[in-house]
Amino acid sequence: MKTLLPLLAALSLTAALPKPRIKHLPVEGELEISVEDVPGVRWTAVQYHLAGKSSVGTLYPSVDGVWRHRADVAGSRSGKLKYTLIGQTNGEPVVTSGTVDTDSDDRGAVVVSPQERPRRGRTLVFRDDFNSLDTGAWEYEVSMYGGYNWEIQVYTNDPLNAFTRNGHLFLKPTLTADKFNESFLTTGVMDSTILNEAYNHSAHVFSLTSCFWSKAIWGKCTNEDRYGCHREGRYGLLPPVMSAKLKSRKTVRFGYVCARARIPQGDWIWPAIWMLPQSSHYGQWPRSGEIDLMESRGNSVARAPDGNDHGRNEVGSTMHWGPDAGQNKFYLTHGERDDGSFSTQMHDYCVDWTQDHISITVDGHEVMRTGGNFWQKGGFGGSNPWAGGSHMAPFDQPFYLILNVAVGGTSGFFPDDWTYNSRKPWRDGSTKELEEFWAARHEWQPSWQGDMVAMEVDWVEMYQY
Repeated sequence: MKTLLPLLAALSLTAALPKPRIKHLPVEGELEISVEDVPGVRWTAVQYHLAGKSSVGTLYPSVDGVWRHRADVAGSRSGKLKYTLIGQTNGEPVVTSGTVDTDSDDRGAVVVSPQERPRRGRTLVFRDDFNSLDTGAWEYEVSMYGGYNWEIQVYTNDPLNAFTRNGHLFLKPTLTADKFNESFLTTGVMDSTILNEAYNHSAHVFSLTSCFWSKAIWGKCTNEDRYGCHREGRYGLLPPVMSAKLKSRKTVRFGYVCARARIPQGDWIWPAIWMLPQSSHYGQWPRSGEIDLMESRGNSVARAPDGNDHGRNEVGSTMHWGPDAGQNKFYLTHGERDDGSFSTQMHDYCVDWTQDHISITVDGHEVMRTGGNFWQKGGFGGSNPWAGGSHMAPFDQPFYLILNVAVGGTSGFFPDDWTYNSRKPWRDGSTKELEEFWAARHEWQPSWQGDMVAMEVDWVEMYQY
């Protein structure tokens, strides 16, 4: 393995790379190993040996410029810790080794409470660093189904909407009119299962060029609900925005799941990192549960009547559960975090999901925590759909990870009575949301700038307990 790199060619390795620091955690048998950020270097792992025990662990970055690993050193937390730090720069390995005294370094307060630590016995199920877009690991959603939010976008498998660059995944909303033409929105046909034909209904002629490109773009449909597979512009405006939604093929049942991402900038953009059950074991949504690691709004201002701003300075974490949609007690398991850099810098969104509790953190700061027994927590009456499950039901089944960027919606995620940086073009419950959104494009389109409208993902990891 190489140890000399272009970045460090003019520097000695020991001068350029920092030693790790040790912090004693208030949990028996655990230490925190942290290392300062080095420009151009991405730390990936630390190997360490203490009191006769050797281990290896992942280093996780935080917004304070420090990479951290919680070390299980059961038996002894004192003595000389031998370490090897492993990283990468420009695709080349970085390796540095040494020894640090665990009794002579910081013993300050921990960033994350002991309950948030990743549990012992984790097994890595899936990691993606997005050096390419692996369709063996991810499934595209291809559909005009806008959820029961009646979102504005059509999800595609178009490389304009989902692509990788420099080890990052981009999920980017684009304008349908830029792919086809503006008249297509009112005269075309979107059919995700066969051909997506641009049809001139006045002249009754087909555009062969559009047929060719449409077949290349769609080719399939993954969700036919709510006219998800077939729509015609003559009956109502076709989705004016194309975007992307990816679902992991791997699942976990109790585990530790993380994604490092930058959220989009742009009016009415709705990014999410979330999880759904592989099968609706307990029944239709929300009976079988939903875990939202992160949701946000792309508007620079989204101010509620109480004066609080819920725009892109804020992310929310939520769990959805209840015997039916009318009894979804999500507000009992919801939390928010503010940071002005969510849309300009990478941040870590993680869920620690055990047989006892679920905790969601942003950059190591706990945003939401709950125990089990959701039937009792919700104060429901009638027949308990989770009676045959565990203490954590419905959150005791295999869940997969979802990355997506939606736009708009009439379910209240962008409330009518809030104040925004630009006028909200439609009202919740509108039956002409797409037309009203598109008619106001000169108001919101200036906020959609280049790749900043994309959700940019550095990596994801899924561990099984």
